[in-house]
Amino acid sequence: PAVSISTTTPSICTGTPVAFTATATNAGTTPSYQWKVNGVNVGANASTYTSSSFNNSDVVVCVVTASSQCANGVTVTSNSVTVSVSAVVTPSVSIATSSTTVCSGSNVVFTATATNGGSLPAYQWKVNGSNAGSNSSLFSSTSLSFGDVVTCILTSNAACATVANVTSNSITMNVSTSVTPTISVSA
Repeated sequence: PAVSISTTTPSICTGTPVAFTATATNAGTTPSYQWKVNGVNVGANASTYTSSSFNNSDVVVCVVTASSQCANGVTVTSNSVTVSVSAVVTPSVSIATSSTTVCSGSNVVFTATATNGGSLPAYQWKVNGSNAGSNSSLFSSTSLSFGDVVTCILTSNAACATVANVTSNSITMNVSTSVTPTISVSA
């Protein structure tokens, strides 16, 4: 007799159920199955085992006891599968600028700070709800007006993010019209 186990999802997020299937050969019509996680007996006497309480690096195997006439009572152990479990994370983004009070035409630079954005987060800057800027953690503009509201939407590519898109805090700009000072002298 022989047995092998497989799963379609060896890499999961915390709390995600994973199903394993054992394929026994030459084990008879009614072999018995004993699933083990890290050497501890789990599951029922079945060719499948499902659990949602795996920890990172847990090792799953299945021991099969054959029922065939010529191999009756012979036990075999399957290959092992190591489960990779990643923690569930909640992405967030906040934006900041050095000054919200500027003169018209001044270059204002905004910086987005992402948490749990993944290895390649995407940034969509918005001014008054309309798309602006490029896919960067920095945004600059020289065309802001009084009362303009700047925000940033972060799209996280973290494997176990609770949500993909989150919106930052908003920054309202206080832009003064540039003036040219004049002086007049009279006698």
